[in-house]
Amino acid sequence: MTPLQERLLERIRSGRPMPFAAYMSLALYDPRDGYYASSERTGWGGDFVTSSVIDPAFGALWARAFEQIWEASGRPERFEVIEVGPGEGGFAAGVLDAVAGDFAAALTYRLVERMSPARKRQEHLFQEHRHDGDRVRWSASITDLEPVEAGVVFANEVLDNLPVHLVQQQDGRLAEVCVGAEGHGLVEMLLPPSNPELGAFFERHGVVIPEGHRAEVALAAESFCAHAARAIERGAIVIVDYGAMAPELVARPEGTLVCYSTAGADTSPLERPGEKDITAHANWSAATHALTQAGMKITGPRPQSEVLIALGLADVDTELKRDHDAAIAAGRGALAVKALSRRHALRTLSDRSGLGGFDVVAGFRGITAPDAFGRSV
Repeated sequence: MTPLQERLLERIRSGRPMPFAAYMSLALYDPRDGYYASSERTGWGGDFVTSSVIDPAFGALWARAFEQIWEASGRPERFEVIEVGPGEGGFAAGVLDAVAGDFAAALTYRLVERMSPARKRQEHLFQEHRHDGDRVRWSASITDLEPVEAGVVFANEVLDNLPVHLVQQQDGRLAEVCVGAEGHGLVEMLLPPSNPELGAFFERHGVVIPEGHRAEVALAAESFCAHAARAIERGAIVIVDYGAMAPELVARPEGTLVCYSTAGADTSPLERPGEKDITAHANWSAATHALTQAGMKITGPRPQSEVLIALGLADVDTELKRDHDAAIAAGRGALAVKALSRRHALRTLSDRSGLGGFDVVAGFRGITAPDAFGRSV
């Protein structure tokens, strides 16, 4: 039994069952025993690898996108990139390493990090090991930000970690999946919905859950997108994640919830709370609706591979091939292996069956979407 499980059992026994969304929030973000309160969880030393740590080119390519958004914004003297859920800070470092000229002079970078241990590791990276720490800032929440005149909010693999309510269509009625206590274990309980917004969510997106199907309710994702849109007066919101539109999501009988840990992937979120990641597919209907309601023009969902290729992924591969061939000709085997390894890593970003298959959804206000993002609607 994990320390968090003991606390949850005590809380439920002294009160009442909790909605799954409340449980998921504690399992991931409890400041003492939550999954992300522990040591490094992302990157080569963690339980899973995100696009931002595959290769420095990922940050460099997105730096090109941010510069294009800055140019579309009229090349303002001040421009802020706001990254939500910045992991270990590697993506931010890659962006800052890649920018130059007038854009670099205009750029400030804000990391939105709610977990204190992760923020301390990020601060250590920028304040003690890098030369660009003076233009990096931190905030604890997207809700804390004062709007910037021009900028971009970037959220890579954030929506899938936002707490979701779970509901199930049972005997023609909507029931909510809650977490109760039984003996020394946590168990699921189907109870009447705790919030009328749970049913309204599906009405809003024009879908009906089939009998017996389970689905996630992405209220937190809608709220996040609304707050992100308020963070900038002119610019873009860019979201990268795996997801689908609402009709496809509710067609899945068991929903999309999955867990990751050192033991691998599983579908048992109530086991070992605090020791595993809990994720659910991003609901693009919810995200695009919230951004549209905030007055933004939407592009996507578009495969990440297409966006990265449009930003110059093939050019990076060509350059690495030249480096590899030159290293071979010069008899510098280590450099040749490094270039070859980076080319293999970049293929992961362009592989539609892997990270390249992630979607990019973006909202634009006051500017025309750069070509890499596709046509806005």
